[in-house]
Amino acid sequence: MKQLEINLESLINSSPVVIFLCKSTENWPVELITENIRQFGYGVEDFITGRIKYLDIIYPGDLERVNSEIKKCMEEGCSELTQEYRILKASGEECWVEVKILVRRDEDGCVNHYQGTLCDASQRKKAEESMQKALKKKNELKNIIKSSPVFVFLCKPEEGWPVEFVSENITKLEYTPEDFTSGKIRFEDLIHPEDRERIRAEVAKFSREGYSECT
Repeated sequence: MKQLEINLESLINSSPVVIFLCKSTENWPVELITENIRQFGYGVEDFITGRIKYLDIIYPGDLERVNSEIKKCMEEGCSELTQEYRILKASGEECWVEVKILVRRDEDGCVNHYQGTLCDASQRKKAEESMQKALKKKNELKNIIKSSPVFVFLCKPEEGWPVEFVSENITKLEYTPEDFTSGKIRFEDLIHPEDRERIRAEVAKFSREGYSECT
């Protein structure tokens, strides 16, 4: 049993998930916290001695929201809550974390402790922010193309040049994107019959000569 306890402690301390137990009094004094809190630059003794309380490390700009969410959880009588917010490392650097709180109550049903797990969520938040920025740029580009006189096509190099994508502003020519992507209309159908053979020959020549674009 002793060996099992040692192995479990070692497993927890080598994991990225910090486990803590706080009193539900002002600033959440910490009664227990795992040693892997050091990944944020703190030591266990910083909290156990009371020099630092849990709420002390929450980024000031997020503290009001964190308290508000906890208060709402208490009013609704829920027993657990998941939050995302920033904390301050010992170095002063901001770090996004995901925190899961389990509300503990005494025999009278009064809240006396918050038991929680804390995990660094910085990489995920950065990925989400990058995705949002990319989506924003995509939408901006889409709007620019939509309002421009230039039509964007993506066609297969097959007979008739079947269209896989066409910009929405094709409606200016009284077509819909679905006319093309459904196969009802191919790109070559837009070209005047007298010009089709010449256009085919020019594109074929450019392709043979290894050009990546032609006008």
